[in-house]
Amino acid sequence: MKKRWLAALLALALCYGLFAGCSKEESQGSDTEQPSQQQDGEQDREPEKKDSQPAEGGVKEGGTFVVSVANEPSTYNPDATSDDGNLPVVHNVFNKLVKINGSDQVTPDLAESWEFSEDGASVTFHLHENVKWHDGQPFTSEDVKWTIEQIQSAEGFAAASLADIVEITCPDENTVEMKLAGPNSGIVSSLAWNGTFILPKHIYEGTDWLENEANQKPIGTGPFKFVEHKAGQSVTLEKNEDFWGDKPHLDKVVFTIIPDQNTAYQAWLNGEVDELRNGVPANEFSKYENNPEYVVYDKLWPNRGYLLFNVNEGPFANLKVRQAVAYGIDRDEINEKALKNQGMKAEYFISPLFDWALDKNIKLPERDVEKAKQLLEEAGYTADENGIYFTTTIDHFPGFEDVVEVVKSNFKEIGVQLEINSMDDASYDEKVWFGHDFEITILGGYQGPDISAIANRFGENGSINLGEYKNDRLNELFAEGVVKSTPEDRAAVYKEAQKILSEDLPAVFYNEKGTKIIAKAYVKGHPAGEVSDRASEVEFTYVWLDK
Repeated sequence: MKKRWLAALLALALCYGLFAGCSKEESQGSDTEQPSQQQDGEQDREPEKKDSQPAEGGVKEGGTFVVSVANEPSTYNPDATSDDGNLPVVHNVFNKLVKINGSDQVTPDLAESWEFSEDGASVTFHLHENVKWHDGQPFTSEDVKWTIEQIQSAEGFAAASLADIVEITCPDENTVEMKLAGPNSGIVSSLAWNGTFILPKHIYEGTDWLENEANQKPIGTGPFKFVEHKAGQSVTLEKNEDFWGDKPHLDKVVFTIIPDQNTAYQAWLNGEVDELRNGVPANEFSKYENNPEYVVYDKLWPNRGYLLFNVNEGPFANLKVRQAVAYGIDRDEINEKALKNQGMKAEYFISPLFDWALDKNIKLPERDVEKAKQLLEEAGYTADENGIYFTTTIDHFPGFEDVVEVVKSNFKEIGVQLEINSMDDASYDEKVWFGHDFEITILGGYQGPDISAIANRFGENGSINLGEYKNDRLNELFAEGVVKSTPEDRAAVYKEAQKILSEDLPAVFYNEKGTKIIAKAYVKGHPAGEVSDRASEVEFTYVWLDK
């Protein structure tokens, strides 16, 4: 008997997690599939919804939506390599089997539903019918099969995260069956992440997918069709009148390329631009909170900032010293002074966006300076005449300067002299990333779209486990987490994992990355607003202009 999972049930965003943090992370996190209004994310799972209701008479059809973007696309092949510049375009031109919506949940796209086999080792996708490519050719299951196999064979961007797919068959033109190497409840979320857009087999088959002319004139199945790319100026899309899903309202979307943030901001203020993807400067946010001409959306990602310890040697190999840091840092001060209250203070050992698995009883401790000093003394340290127990060095790469200064001040209050070693990326990679030669460092980055991505940071073989932390039971739990098939079973696994992380403290989290997305009030159907359950963060299917 099969366990049928309609797409809505998997809105919990199950994922394998191998793709999280596949490159060195920065304090600002990756721009990949995240709004550029970020400073390195939402108190509740749903974004704050301040959109006014549609104007009397309903939605206004037509119009041109002008969006500023900082980066120029280099290719419109969305699967071969990572290209932040093309993401806003390809999210509106192409579709995936499933996608990540504005609330970081996995939702249907070309697949209207899917089901796992009883043993969890295969998954079947049921596709929407009567879908057409922009050139009028029919979309079928063969396009899905060709795309995934091409990503794997050509080592496309998502190849590693799709490695568990060992065979794909197409029983009919609207059904795709994927046989897996073993039970993997997260493969659906892997298919929802970057580099998994479905490409037209009839255009690419038999060609070099890196050189195909469609890489500059893309043909997709999405709500908008590609029109033109004017180098250094703009990319224009037009409404796909034959779109298979909810029909877009706009006639055109124009992405105007403005690399300089201040120039883009002025263009937005002057009315030359409707949507500012370059980002409103953080020090300007307060101007828009109570301004009826704008709408403010609070956005949070499963993207976290944390202090990371070398748990094998040096002062932080002692658990009591790590506990002292947990009591000693002022997470409120870090978020207020260094991060300008973007996002929120970290309180738990997983992102609060994974509320289905969150154990609210397992929290980071509130600041207690005296408790921190007591723990240092229990660890065998004695304060000198200046009240300093020991001196250590924090290694960091660019982007963490403000946070590190607050941490240094916090450490001094508990009697730890913190020296700061600011390094360029190459030096950091050599010393810390690959050399694991550090006592304490600082990291941040995307840890989703599913909770299982934390295995990449705290699993024994995780590629971002820079502190070389190891816990056998935790490794067992991480392995179980991608085999369990129901949210209830998975929640039990990750609640135990949170307990272990709270006891061992391989890291101390300080921030849940977020920002405020500022939109003009006349932009309705914004993907950060009331349609965040249906649209990706850069999808404009539902946008209409009330002006």
